[in-house]
Amino acid sequence: MAYLYLVRHGETQINAQGRFNGGGVDTPLTDKGVASARTLGAMLRPLSFRRIVVSPQARAIRTAKLIVGADAPLRVDERLREMRLGDWDGQTGDFARSFTQYDDYFHHPDRFDGHAIHAETYQELVDRASAAYQDAVAGLGTQDRVLIVAHGILLSIVSRVLIGTPLGQTRDAPLLANTSVSVLQNQTGDPGWRRLAWGVTPAALADEPAPVQQLFKEE
Repeated sequence: MAYLYLVRHGETQINAQGRFNGGGVDTPLTDKGVASARTLGAMLRPLSFRRIVVSPQARAIRTAKLIVGADAPLRVDERLREMRLGDWDGQTGDFARSFTQYDDYFHHPDRFDGHAIHAETYQELVDRASAAYQDAVAGLGTQDRVLIVAHGILLSIVSRVLIGTPLGQTRDAPLLANTSVSVLQNQTGDPGWRRLAWGVTPAALADEPAPVQQLFKEE
């Protein structure tokens, strides 16, 4: 029953421009993204992590190093790459709106035909990334913590599925914000994960319930 701390990378240039930021594109963090990653690092500094697992994309690796330090050992897992959005990657919403898949992408993820735009389906994303979650905590003790730094679609959709949300309902709520942290705990039974905290930011930590605040304090 290890603890999995899930962080979305800092804001990137593509995020700031409001374009699709999937697995096929990568731009540097903005100054805002760098600053917020450093602030999150200060919030997480009291904690120790047995493993730090990151997406192979530069925006996630940069965020992780800003949080835990440039010399910290990182385990890169290709399965944590953001959802591949094919023809939409790097494009604006106005461009994607002309495709018949647009509404399903935002509102009916179980029906989204990613292959029609040379992208992944949501189920393919869940299958690969959920295996990465399991491997990240494999063999660890009940009080051990793992830090994962990855992406907004991946962390939001996969985490919701793993705590028991039907795939078709996983986009009913907004995606996790940049440099927010969520905490899951793996458990036996169905579902195999329990949500302890969701979308916590340094600015809002003081407003969270006491059990959530405790997740960010020294042992």
